[in-house]
Amino acid sequence: MPREDATRAAPVAPGSVLSGQVAAARRRLADGERLVFHVTTEGGGAAIDVRVRELSSVHLYVPDTLGVPDGARGLIAKTLGVDPSSFEVVPEP
Repeated sequence: MPREDATRAAPVAPGSVLSGQVAAARRRLADGERLVFHVTTEGGGAAIDVRVRELSSVHLYVPDTLGVPDGARGLIAKTLGVDPSSFEVVPEP
């Protein structure tokens, strides 16, 4: 069975809180602002739940803490439809 891409972005429902957050982030990036997204982690063992503070319902699971920054960066970029180098990702303790 093929493994799913862990950074596959789910569709954003129009009118949802997330759609407003995505639109605001896209506007700020288009204005040349370099955004900082803060990620937190929960759990351990086989899967660590990674959440993005600025995008309320965006989260993913990674197998270990080493995958947190890259996994979060990829998912944020796909959710916003922007280049992954256009913003910063900061893991929080």
